[in-house]
Amino acid sequence: MVKIKIDGIEYEVDEKKNLISAAKDVGVDIPFFCFHPKLSVVGMCRMCLIEIEGIPRLQVACNTKVAEGLSIVTNSPRVKEAREGTMEFLLANHPLDCPVCDKAGECQLQDNSFNSGKGNSRFTLEKRNIPQEEIGTNLIINHNRCIVCYRCVRFEEEMIGESNLGLFERGHHSIIGLAKEEPISHNYQGALADICPVGALLNDKTLFKSRVWWYKSEESVCPGCSTGCKTYTNVRDNKMYRYMPRVDEEKDQYFLCDKGRFDVEWLNSNRLFAYYKNGAVSTGSEVLEEIALSISKAVKIAVLGGAQESNENLQSIRSSLEKFGVPIVMEARVSDAQYKEPEQVDFLLTSDERPNTKGAVEAKFVSNAGVTALRESISKGEFDLVFVIKEDAESVLNGIKPKTLIVLDTNLNTSVSKASFGIPVKAYSEQSGSFTNKNGWKQNFKKSMEPPKGLLSSGEFFEEILNRVSELRSGKEAVVGNR
Repeated sequence: MVKIKIDGIEYEVDEKKNLISAAKDVGVDIPFFCFHPKLSVVGMCRMCLIEIEGIPRLQVACNTKVAEGLSIVTNSPRVKEAREGTMEFLLANHPLDCPVCDKAGECQLQDNSFNSGKGNSRFTLEKRNIPQEEIGTNLIINHNRCIVCYRCVRFEEEMIGESNLGLFERGHHSIIGLAKEEPISHNYQGALADICPVGALLNDKTLFKSRVWWYKSEESVCPGCSTGCKTYTNVRDNKMYRYMPRVDEEKDQYFLCDKGRFDVEWLNSNRLFAYYKNGAVSTGSEVLEEIALSISKAVKIAVLGGAQESNENLQSIRSSLEKFGVPIVMEARVSDAQYKEPEQVDFLLTSDERPNTKGAVEAKFVSNAGVTALRESISKGEFDLVFVIKEDAESVLNGIKPKTLIVLDTNLNTSVSKASFGIPVKAYSEQSGSFTNKNGWKQNFKKSMEPPKGLLSSGEFFEEILNRVSELRSGKEAVVGNR
């Protein structure tokens, strides 16, 4: 740590950081466009100009490292005038189309224009007008909005290892465009739209869907793989529209991959909200009573899956299962990728597509034999009941048909329709909890959607079954009705 002065006040800051990051840590915001803490510094936008004591010319904060005794001024008349000039140049060609731009409400150009701009322009000539292009399988570029910050080009080259974009022409005619004939097809087109500080890069999948100020946002965690990227959920009218990255500098989390970001439709459609019995819609009271009766007569039970569930649900399930009074084998690892250290598919996405395999292992939701040996035992009829929790039962069981198959899921699928019983349960977004990612970080997520009244989580389902089994064994009359 070193001591520096910002606007006459002394602060202690991290000597490894540049001035923008160090100032932000102590509550002083220096405006910028091209800077990003995970990308190389280019100093292209000239928005972060500051005064440094002892240096006659204004300097860019992004390319200035902190040092002991450094003294800077971020709000002098000279600095403000320079920033106003920068904003005037950037807005000279920028269209005033905020009312139809998807970035409105979360746009750095809007923020810096209000905070550091003049409010009027001396530019009287006709603004340039270049048609927008589709440059990716899910990416559009609006050249007129681009401020040539070069973030997108650096992100691709430095984070993804591809060079699909480049800077073409000069001066007034400068544009960012495709450097290849093929459109962008990688897993980070959503991140390119995120990293753009204006509305130049946009995703087709979310284009014109909603205004950002209509969203209800909660802190969450991506359920797409074992990386466990931190997110914000964006919900409107109890419908999930998108995930946005939640920056955590300490854990080096800044981005989201497209696989996790756009995987929202399963939360909005084809949801399972009814109990099923042998492929037909039934009632909760009938299904729960029959399952409880089967458990009270069972000799051995298997529970497969669970790595899609929160740590809290896993603990609740395990607690209930231990009180069933029946030998039970649990195994959350149902794919090969879960039995080894996750492999990186790219710089974020891993081969383990479950968000909580690590948590399931730590909760001892695993067996000594493994899923392959369990399949063989199931095929021999050694288990009276087999529960499958939020997994494709046909894939997990490899076509084996247990005596009684009970599938817990959030969506109506072939596994539910072919099972002895199908149980509707809450999605992760309809409850609060935590996932443990591949590094062992336990990360909390908050409830962001309202479940239908009466819908149980997987943990609550097993608690309800335990109550019914206990009533049967104690000789009491089971309570009638769907509670």
